[in-house]
Amino acid sequence: MRLNHANLENANFAKFLMEIGTNPQEIVKLPSTIHKCQDLKDIISVVYPQLDVAMTSTATFLTERTILSARNDDVSAINTAALNIFPSNTHTYLAADKMSEDDEIDRAIINRYPNEYLNSLDPPGIPAFKVELKVGCPIMLLRNIAPKDGLCNGTRLMVSRCNTRIIEAQILNGEKCGNLVFIPRISLTPSSSEMPFRMTRRQFPGHL
Repeated sequence: MRLNHANLENANFAKFLMEIGTNPQEIVKLPSTIHKCQDLKDIISVVYPQLDVAMTSTATFLTERTILSARNDDVSAINTAALNIFPSNTHTYLAADKMSEDDEIDRAIINRYPNEYLNSLDPPGIPAFKVELKVGCPIMLLRNIAPKDGLCNGTRLMVSRCNTRIIEAQILNGEKCGNLVFIPRISLTPSSSEMPFRMTRRQFPGHL
């Protein structure tokens, strides 16, 4: 519906989308332009060909293609499968979780929610406790770190170096596209409406 209907190909595709689901008994016939993949590995190999070859992943290569999914669980599965194909070494970063200072005073709350439980949580809007990255893989920022430098929530980057305390990356979109930047660990707090208690996670503010 949002496509430019001045283009005949776009108009036909929009019409195809609108017709899907109007008849519960119908058999949907995909247009010949839509490639049908057998499994997740097939999808990744079609969208990101030769991802397992060194130097294939470049800024242009990553910005010209993407895989969309409606469910977060599927997104995580796709990201994990794609990351495993990258030829470089995996760098694992574990977060530091703790209760908020106010809750730390109440020992009953601390005993009820030990660190192992905090580590297992995956609240929306903050990175996972365990983040795995490889040189050449894309990441997306989850916070406004330095808007003037192009580091905003939603900025896409390509990892160029993984260090212990900092990640070097290249910006892939926006006015600062192409610039090299450094991403530090920062302390993040989930929305109070998402958690029955307050916690802080110190981690690199990005995800695949």
